[in-house]
Amino acid sequence: MARRSRRTSRTNLPFTFLAVIIIVFLLASSVLILIPFGSDGEGDEPLDDDVVRVTPGAEVSRLETAIAANPQDVDSIVVLAEVLANSGRIAESFPWFERAIEQRPEDATLRLAFGRALERAGNDFDAELQLTRAVELDPSSPAAPFFLGLFYEMQEPAQPDDAREWYQRAIDAAPDSVIADQAHDRLASLEPAASPVGTP
Repeated sequence: MARRSRRTSRTNLPFTFLAVIIIVFLLASSVLILIPFGSDGEGDEPLDDDVVRVTPGAEVSRLETAIAANPQDVDSIVVLAEVLANSGRIAESFPWFERAIEQRPEDATLRLAFGRALERAGNDFDAELQLTRAVELDPSSPAAPFFLGLFYEMQEPAQPDDAREWYQRAIDAAPDSVIADQAHDRLASLEPAASPVGTP
């Protein structure tokens, strides 16, 4: 079960495209567009006519009905967890993530999604465990190390050395990826590491 951190607030960084990539990967055969968690809606561009619009409440009901009819439908369980997490009902998503992981313990993408939800809720201990496990399960993916970099950068106090290490691992995993570009940007935004004592 997830445990609550003593830290009660954090700044949410708007990496919307990465969240969408994770959701698309999980859905495999369909695309789910959600309003990013914490978005204030200001400055949003009008949606194109071909964008799938999802009403979270209706989608939750539909998914719960599908899962009740087929409790082994892991895909629906994962999507339900994501819908809840991305529509402001993060705590409600945790049992669904845990249920999905019981059936797919080696799914790195699922561990990453759960870790991100835990992090947004301030459950840092469990978030770190899930993100680290995602890296272990899929060392070739840049996503989990990137989000671990963000995790350490946003700690209070920040842990920039750890953040640099994970951003670099994300770059090394897929140097030509969009995530690597984001990791380069985050590295550039961090203050330079302190010089060793006695060096100019």
